[in-house]
Amino acid sequence: MMVKLGGLAFLGFVAMMSCGGAPTAISPSPDNPNRAYQLRDLQKETLKIGTREVEAWIMDTEGKRAEGMMFLREPEVKDHQGMLFVFAEAQPLSFWMRNTYLPLDIAFITADKRILNIEKGTPLSLDSVPSAGPCKYVLEMKQGQMAKQGIVAGMTIEIPSTVVAKDAL
Repeated sequence: MMVKLGGLAFLGFVAMMSCGGAPTAISPSPDNPNRAYQLRDLQKETLKIGTREVEAWIMDTEGKRAEGMMFLREPEVKDHQGMLFVFAEAQPLSFWMRNTYLPLDIAFITADKRILNIEKGTPLSLDSVPSAGPCKYVLEMKQGQMAKQGIVAGMTIEIPSTVVAKDAL
């Protein structure tokens, strides 16, 4: 029997007792049941922005980009982590926050890896958050972390050359 407690799945007490033993501590499942792409299964890269490093999950297909940071909760994302959305070509981009519970900083990044603009995303909002021009990448982090780490528009991000949109291959 599965019981939902605080967003984490635990084996129910009845199931433990049916195994003939006393209840024991069981680790919560690392899966987020609402997500198609679990964080542990996504490619991660370290991005360098000035003197700072950001550990980023790479969102390099249409399906991954569509899901983005949806359904993630505070404990699942550390302050130095984020998501890098990778597109095949630079284009004007617009993001929304449907099913996204965390307030986010959204950095729109040009093909030459320069931050064009940084906007704030409001949880669960369907309002468009647009780039200020054509972009090939977007970095999302928990809101306030970019300012805290001194990340501002105009900075260049070191993104490994192996990070490409896989649906463009």
